[in-house]
Amino acid sequence: MSTPKLPGRLVRMRALPTAELPSHPLLASHQTTPIPANQFAQEALNEAHEFVTSYWPQNFTIKSKTKQSSPSTALVELLSHEVPPKLLPQGNVTPEAWFARTSIHENAAKAGTASWEEFDAGLRQDHSVHETDYTPDCLYAHQVLSWDDQPLLGEVEGWEEVYVNMMEMCHQLPAPLNKRVFSVLVVTGKKGSGEFIVVQIPVDTTGVPGTKYRDDKAFTPGMYVSVERGVLEEGGQKVKWQMGTASDAGGVLPMFVQKLGVPGAVVKDVGLFIGWCEKRRQGKA
Repeated sequence: MSTPKLPGRLVRMRALPTAELPSHPLLASHQTTPIPANQFAQEALNEAHEFVTSYWPQNFTIKSKTKQSSPSTALVELLSHEVPPKLLPQGNVTPEAWFARTSIHENAAKAGTASWEEFDAGLRQDHSVHETDYTPDCLYAHQVLSWDDQPLLGEVEGWEEVYVNMMEMCHQLPAPLNKRVFSVLVVTGKKGSGEFIVVQIPVDTTGVPGTKYRDDKAFTPGMYVSVERGVLEEGGQKVKWQMGTASDAGGVLPMFVQKLGVPGAVVKDVGLFIGWCEKRRQGKA
């Protein structure tokens, strides 16, 4: 079987300029050929889905034995992959370093796991805000622009409940490193009643109105791209949760040092989310 090409221009470590963002009234002066919001969202969701279901299974390799991420009872499979420069846009000379994980959870609203409804509500709905709720290092989620009120978003073939928002995600790094701000376009959607996708695409916010942290000297700009998928399996008895990301925290932190820290953080997030779900059930979050 031939290796599929990496999904196109969006699921990658490249900051999209405003000219390539979906059409928005506040970006009109930057967009000579506006892209309809529904067309952009469909491309982004389809690319992300292809990345997880086709490219990932054929190219990612298991990095280590399955890990525990308390209080989750599901074991976490950690994977990695470097996308070679020949598959990246012309001019890229360094590979994209991806880390990913898969965990399979009992579909139940009880300690150690979560129900499908909780996964969907916590990860797809209000994704960025909830990330600040269950991830201690995620400080703020500032909405820069939203496309959610555009009628066209109701016309995305193959997807339902599609939302598109530009966010500034602010993270605390270990001292003495500066805090980081990551500017991303967050696209979410459902495929039927048992699958969702969340894709975060890096964006260049130069000239974009509504930014809050890009020029704040307390924050160093970084970049990440990520794809997240939840899907019901085994007749609805299990929830498979997958997440893959490539990132560059920027600043003076060398990439080889970053690569040492990302895998642990990727695994840790499973336990953080499951623990948060339990707190919400108890009315403590």
